[in-house]
Amino acid sequence: MKLWPVTGLLIGALLVAESAFADSALSLYTAEYTTKMSGLGVTLTRTLTEEDGRYHLTQGGKKAFMIKLREDSHFSVEGDQIVGERFVYQLSGVSNRRREVLFDEEAGTIRSLRKKEWTEHPWSSEVLDRLSQQEQMRLKLLLAETPPARISLSIVDGPRVKLKHFDLIETAVVETPVGTLNTVHYRLIHEEPDERSSDTWLAVDHDFLMVRTEHVEKGSETVVQLESATVGGRAVTGRAP
Repeated sequence: MKLWPVTGLLIGALLVAESAFADSALSLYTAEYTTKMSGLGVTLTRTLTEEDGRYHLTQGGKKAFMIKLREDSHFSVEGDQIVGERFVYQLSGVSNRRREVLFDEEAGTIRSLRKKEWTEHPWSSEVLDRLSQQEQMRLKLLLAETPPARISLSIVDGPRVKLKHFDLIETAVVETPVGTLNTVHYRLIHEEPDERSSDTWLAVDHDFLMVRTEHVEKGSETVVQLESATVGGRAVTGRAP
């Protein structure tokens, strides 16, 4: 009988934790990817955390003193829509760039910094930054019964707010360092498809975590490949090849 209060507390804590997890619109994760920047191999760490309904997506990596990249996106989720708060992109080392987006609903504006110049746009809950757009895609897939044939997102970058269309190409089995994963393959529709292409693969069985991206422009290819990850506190694993 003396154990009952403790057991009751433990069960209560587990129920609260389960409820909090169920209420979370997006599953939280930590993932590591490999890519190349300026010809140098770089490991990128991406983490999605949440506190009191506010999400923080961060991505970063560095290579000695040559390259340092950091991206941060702060946002909330209202229904099926990510609502931006702030985004910062900082690249330093071989080259230096900074981009920033400030979403100010109260002032009715979205301010965007690119190439050291600020531009201003009317506030809209549907406008996303370059990083949060990837979580909006995950959210749409998590809420859909079947993967949509097209996902359209409005993205701000400097003086432009552009509606981008991602078309479903196929469901595909992809070999990765964590095993064989079932994925959905989407392609960004470019105005000059012969000059540029952008493809992304998302893991169906792991809450549509990004598995791989490929971007080709002017004959140069950039690949970002998943190396390891935990989603919702569980390690991402696939079938053995």
